[in-house]
Amino acid sequence: MRNIFAMLLIASASFAAMNVAVLEITVPEDNEDIEIGVEETKFLTDELRSQAVSILPQDKYTVLTREGMISKFMQQSEEERKRLSSASAVEIGKAIGTEYVAQGKINIFGDKLSLKVEFYETASGKLLGSFTGESGNATGFLGVIREKAPPMFDKIVPKEKPVRDTLTPPPPPPSPSFKIGVVTRAGFAKSGVKEGGSGLAYSAGFVLVKNFGFLDLVPEVLFSSEEFEINDRKASIMNVEIPLTARVVLADVLGISLGAVAAFPLSSKIESEAPKDIANFGIAATGGLSYMFTDDIFVNAFYVKYFTENFKSVKDSNTDKVLCGISYLF
Repeated sequence: MRNIFAMLLIASASFAAMNVAVLEITVPEDNEDIEIGVEETKFLTDELRSQAVSILPQDKYTVLTREGMISKFMQQSEEERKRLSSASAVEIGKAIGTEYVAQGKINIFGDKLSLKVEFYETASGKLLGSFTGESGNATGFLGVIREKAPPMFDKIVPKEKPVRDTLTPPPPPPSPSFKIGVVTRAGFAKSGVKEGGSGLAYSAGFVLVKNFGFLDLVPEVLFSSEEFEINDRKASIMNVEIPLTARVVLADVLGISLGAVAAFPLSSKIESEAPKDIANFGIAATGGLSYMFTDDIFVNAFYVKYFTENFKSVKDSNTDKVLCGISYLF
């Protein structure tokens, strides 16, 4: 039975409203230069107390009235009342049984009046907040109190954490900053020789797309094969091509690409012979259009213009290519 009674006491204490005391704003008695009377300080104190009432939730905090504090003060012994008349705000707050206490003091700072208000936790004596303000008269302090007292008292108001809706699924993980995929293209190739004819061209390989806002950087590694004619002789060449293009996407569906291609020949033939003068390296410019079905699937068409010769001994043996294909990103 005793244990149940003790638990009830603890529960009722945990839900009881905490008392807040706003003590009278004071003026030094020995400073005759401060022409502020008792009625004016009482009016300023009432305004400070009113700000506490408006900010602090009434179900959690009770702001004591002037009469309530006087009643608690008079319950003290005469000796204790005499001690408290010169005690600090924290000591007065402890004596009258409040959890928090605020008090203001008016003094002279330069040629103006200065008001300083401090707000304490009585149990620990911790200063929770304060504010200061200057004015030429008591009336000017009303604006200071109305502006600066609310955020000071608000520091003890519990801030509720937003409740997460358990029915809302968690957001998807952020997509990687780049995607890798595969690409395949087919089209036609033609040599720069006047009598040269055209033939089929193929390429397939890997693509990487790195997004920079409105701009995509698209490097590729391709294995390509080209067939064309040089002076009525059929020729072919296989390359490893590394295109590097920059793509601007318009309206989320249309891409415009420009870039360059580096090529490394693997093998070549003219008719059935394997020429010994195959070029070691090739450079080309490229440009094209893409249509985005989704972020991961798009078709494209490219024009590739080589500036280097495929065969050192054949002038204008460089090729132009037109290719169409599809890309898929994992």
